[in-house]
Amino acid sequence: MPDVVVVGAGALGASIALELQRSGRTVTVVDKGMSVGGGSTSSSSAVVRYNYSTLDGAISAWESAHRWWSWSDHLDVGEGAGPLATFHRCPMILLESPGFDRARILKHLTDVGVQWEELDSDALAGRFPSIDTRAFFPPRRPDDERFFDEPGDRLDGVLIPDTGFIDDPQLAAVNLMDAARRQGTELRLRTLVVGVAVSGGRVAGVELADGSTIHAPVVVNAAGPWSSALNRLAGVTDAMAVHTRPMRQEVHVVESPPGCGLHDGGVLLADLDLGYYSRPQPGGTLLVGGVEPDCDPLEWVEDPDEVAPTPTVECFEAQVWRLARRLPDLAVPHRPTGLAGVYDVTPDWLPIYDRSSLDGFYLAIGTSGNQFKNAPLVGQMLLDLVDACEAGHDHDADPVTTDCHHIGRTLNLGTFSRLRTEVATSGTVLG
Repeated sequence: MPDVVVVGAGALGASIALELQRSGRTVTVVDKGMSVGGGSTSSSSAVVRYNYSTLDGAISAWESAHRWWSWSDHLDVGEGAGPLATFHRCPMILLESPGFDRARILKHLTDVGVQWEELDSDALAGRFPSIDTRAFFPPRRPDDERFFDEPGDRLDGVLIPDTGFIDDPQLAAVNLMDAARRQGTELRLRTLVVGVAVSGGRVAGVELADGSTIHAPVVVNAAGPWSSALNRLAGVTDAMAVHTRPMRQEVHVVESPPGCGLHDGGVLLADLDLGYYSRPQPGGTLLVGGVEPDCDPLEWVEDPDEVAPTPTVECFEAQVWRLARRLPDLAVPHRPTGLAGVYDVTPDWLPIYDRSSLDGFYLAIGTSGNQFKNAPLVGQMLLDLVDACEAGHDHDADPVTTDCHHIGRTLNLGTFSRLRTEVATSGTVLG
């Protein structure tokens, strides 16, 4: 019998398994999918950035970046260990919408030690000539008759130089799971959980579709878009103030115009003025996704398994044509190219890393499309929660903290409580 069952073999589940296994526990990871990182992880844009609405969001992202930068050390592997995911450094420009609270974001960045630079309209236009820096707000869809209205005055912006992205998010999950398995973790793919066993008022394991039960005194829900269904099986939903819902989202791929490639002056764009984000990637292409502007309907889904992985023309045009307004030399393809995935979304777009009302049942859910970057740290966060709560600590009354030793900060896990009052954030995937 393992000490812990982790449900979900994405990047977060693999990281949690690694740290719990390193602590001396025996861990079994179960996932109904066919591959490690084959769910939401594989469709992540894998952006590593630090502009969050909460200080603890900035702390966790900045600490995680340091772990990505020393990935082989984090995994404790040497040369010849096989292919490893790679962090590509690429600066980010934040282009804001009217009323955006820049001062709060910059204060968080300064507090945690992230370098940034404010660029006035002349400096922004001069340093990035391939970008049309004029204001287009509010975001509109291409079928809106005002979509091609003449833009307004030039914008200023914030440049954050030490951002970037992971080139292969699924490989990163595999790296974490391989490290966990070298420590002794058991991995069981194609394994569907249909129930949560309870005994004596605490979790006792998970019940499987084949009729068997994996008995364990600790279960961690890291099931991504399927996490709300698992919470219902565990009977913990009614005791949560913050809930999650699966939401379909698309990411598209276009050819990079001159001056916008990864090694050709390209940058990450967090463009709230037009309602999208984009990043360059190896091979001369750009990824582009949405940031939930008011004009784009949110596509909630009941069953993540029914979501088609192919992009739609409507979403493709909405996102790519916005990018084309910002990058005038972008050639818009005639057909959509990209993929669709599913976010596990909370109302305030912040994750839930917490215990639950069922003793021994823990939550690493509600990642809202912005938590892949924190995968290297989430394992430690859940280890700290499990260690404290299983020893009798009342996390709800006295939140557990995690030591972010790379940046010399302490992370308050109460920020990510299931019982929190909804936090004021950007209200988008940016968190």
